[in-house]
Amino acid sequence: MVAFSNSNSTTGRVLLVDDSPIALEAIGSRLMDSGLEVAMTSSPREALGLATEGPHLFDLLILDVIMPEMNGHELTRHLRGHSRTVNTPILLLTSLDSTDDRVTGLVAGADDFFTKTAPDAEMLARVRSFISLGKMRAHLQAQNEAMARVMREPESPTPPQARVEIIHHMPVMGERLARALRGSPLGGEFQLTQRASSQRMTTSDADLLIVSYPVALEGTHPLLKRFGFDEESPAILVVDESESTMRRVASFDAGADDYLTLATPMAELAARMGSALRRQRRQRQLRTSRDRAMLVAVTDPLTGLYNRAYFHEALGVEFRRAQRYKHPMSLVILDLDHFKQVNDTLGHTAGDQALREVSLRLRQTARSTDVVARHGGEEFAMILPETDLEQGLIAAERFRAAVQGTVVKGARGGSRDITISAGVGCYPAHASSVTELIELTDAALYSAKRQGRNRVCAVSHLPEPETPSDVVPPASPTSVMERLRRLVSDDADSPLSSTRIAARMLHEASAPGDSLHVLTSQLHTSSEDVRRELLALMDELSRNVLDSTRRGAR
Repeated sequence: MVAFSNSNSTTGRVLLVDDSPIALEAIGSRLMDSGLEVAMTSSPREALGLATEGPHLFDLLILDVIMPEMNGHELTRHLRGHSRTVNTPILLLTSLDSTDDRVTGLVAGADDFFTKTAPDAEMLARVRSFISLGKMRAHLQAQNEAMARVMREPESPTPPQARVEIIHHMPVMGERLARALRGSPLGGEFQLTQRASSQRMTTSDADLLIVSYPVALEGTHPLLKRFGFDEESPAILVVDESESTMRRVASFDAGADDYLTLATPMAELAARMGSALRRQRRQRQLRTSRDRAMLVAVTDPLTGLYNRAYFHEALGVEFRRAQRYKHPMSLVILDLDHFKQVNDTLGHTAGDQALREVSLRLRQTARSTDVVARHGGEEFAMILPETDLEQGLIAAERFRAAVQGTVVKGARGGSRDITISAGVGCYPAHASSVTELIELTDAALYSAKRQGRNRVCAVSHLPEPETPSDVVPPASPTSVMERLRRLVSDDADSPLSSTRIAARMLHEASAPGDSLHVLTSQLHTSSEDVRRELLALMDELSRNVLDSTRRGAR
């Protein structure tokens, strides 16, 4: 093997294979002069080892067709059968110019070919075009392989028929081309439609566009300016009325996948179209696999909802957008009620089932613009864009109602009803930062828990007016009761069962004096600190009730 390395190369790496040392040096020098890094060998078997097992990945393989130990067509088939080179672009180099030779090479898996006598400008344009394609394929393949380990679903099957569109500036020629393609051996393998050249295209769901040169590169909206070198675009085959080296070079430099004339034999046209379709559909499969793998990276594996990391990124983006355009947005944080008891009494499998069922109902109830995420454990979070507080409360109540009625069963018997509690916060009504919005909405959620669960609470935070330090504002019965409920929350895990009983009795009693008497008689099992705090709260409540009674009497 003879290898030349261009130390200034930043444009691509090429493997050149030809049994003629003279051809190797001549073509290799032209490629290196254009800024490419080129590895050269006269042995097809050595080339196969370099491409499939060597230390370097190549962006393009250029293979001579006529070689003694293995011809270019055989080498192409071997390379297409190897996972490392299945997507690497292959150009066949030949001194022949017969239709059968070109068709055989394309059917074997080559992407294109050019003759050894082709002008330098044409050869280099084709090489640059395929190196760009090779880098894009390699990038997609690397992403696909790196994320393959986290994929849980099989790849989507390739649609049974490819979609091809013909766009010609002369409708008569477009129709003639369509008839010829329908009558070709590939006619039953694709769906063929025609589009008027006057219709401006911004997107296309076709796999291949066959377009005339004026449509591709001339006029007000040349199609290659829109789709050329875009990894999401269809493959593009440019058809010209007659051969033009200048137009061929311009087409490849603008991102065309192939260029041919109307004089091209139909067998070759069909083979080229088939080659372009294979490249495009494989590329689309790689993109689909990559996109699905990237989705897995931001998805909670149990519920299928977005995960916590994605949620916080999305919340930051949506919050900034709401600030920029002065639009409201709401945040809902909700939590399954008594979820620990589900796991403890029915088992963790039932707990997972409950999380999946709740996730499904939330996703079905949310709008397509809402972001629904598993925030952690049994807690979920939802971003509601363009939603004010009133609308956010309505949405949260809809989520609560959707979950109510869910029943989860244990593997060994038993069942539990599932409900959720939710807190709702809104920008700009409640918060001026993402952190503040999360904290206040979380507090609203726990307020819903304290008030009995299976309910929705909004953030009640309002700016407090500054009060002089020597003035102590009177506490209202409501604020005292809230402090008492917070202190003696009826959480099932709390050990203060006696204080829960006392708080409940105080809350239900109509005569505060009687309640205080009952409460104090049951505080002996509570800690001394809790007892003192409760007694202080009771004193405040008594004073406020007395003051209220006096004001009423006046």
